[in-house]
Amino acid sequence: MAGFKTHLAGGIASGTGLSLIGYHFQGLSLMQAGAIFVVGSAAGLLPDLDSDTGKPLAFLFQLVSILVPSLLFTRAAQRFGNSPEFLICYFTLSYLLINYVVCAVIKKLTVHRGIMHSLPFALLCGGIGYLLFAPSSRDMALMGGSAVLAGCLVHLLLDEFSSFDLKLGFIP
Repeated sequence: MAGFKTHLAGGIASGTGLSLIGYHFQGLSLMQAGAIFVVGSAAGLLPDLDSDTGKPLAFLFQLVSILVPSLLFTRAAQRFGNSPEFLICYFTLSYLLINYVVCAVIKKLTVHRGIMHSLPFALLCGGIGYLLFAPSSRDMALMGGSAVLAGCLVHLLLDEFSSFDLKLGFIP
């Protein structure tokens, strides 16, 4: 199977391609194209979310522990204010909850190379990507969902391509 660096490079390639398409052909702003690049790049690692050890799980949870609280911050600040005390507690508790509780649950419930290495999981992730960007616009949501789906599919393709060896010019 392909390694962490290969999957990350594949995700970066698909994220770059879709962000450039969105910027040049869909009229996305530079910031929107940057967001598409980030989610597309990270999506190249999503199928390895079920790996109990290694870099992909740690990398994804570090990224998620920053992105999710940031995305939910405006709603939380409307409810609780944005005092320094709230900020410290909110971001610390979010980080601890995501990195230790959610990560432990994922490790307990998943088996490596299980359902997360499948087309239904890639479609599910693409749908979540669409919903993530839905408040921005329909075009942005389509680009976000497509970037996540493409990143997952690139991961699956890289695993398939590296699963066989060419010996003496023949495919076994």
